Amino acid sequence: MHFDKPRIAGVGPGRAFAEALVADQPDVTIGLIPCAVGGSPISTWLPGAYYTATKSHPWDDAIKRAKKAMEVGVLKGILWHQGESDSKPGLSDTYEKSLHDLVARFRVELNAPNVPFVVGQMGVFAERPWTAEKHRVDQAHRDLPGRVPHSAFVDASSLEHKGDEVHFSTQSARILGRRYYEAWKTLSSQR
Repeated sequence: MHFDKPRIAGVGPGRAFAEALVADQPDVTIGLIPCAVGGSPISTWLPGAYYTATKSHPWDDAIKRAKKAMEVGVLKGILWHQGESDSKPGLSDTYEKSLHDLVARFRVELNAPNVPFVVGQMGVFAERPWTAEKHRVDQAHRDLPGRVPHSAFVDASSLEHKGDEVHFSTQSARILGRRYYEAWKTLSSQR
């Protein structure tokens, strides 16, 4: 469904999110706008920032795609799954501020002040114990709903990795997608 490193990342939660939405609201037409940039730190999600690993401008590309899609549709939510690259000394300390700034910029740039913003938890795998920095990034994700209106946190506990201790297995990515849907549905009903 997305061109971003399919051999490395594999299946993401987007399709399962859409399938859950269609099952619940069969008369709705859904358009997903794939914008993931695997491995990107949040600092590359600033206007004009360039991410060397993918030779792309994550923020600029996402905004361009979203605005193009909004010519024929209505933005109903943003699903965010990122944080591994910021789970490092020196980066995790400023992650929460950067995340809040990112949400605000999306909403301003896309003229969608109340658009639901759903953030998913990074993989919680026994084979790869979390560092203090990863816990800090996770806490920023968990705290988002209490600090930023119209946002939600999706728990990834009990999910499995695909053998690399980072990316979710296909089955787990599908479960995560359904969890994203439930969180989005709750936010959407509050609008």
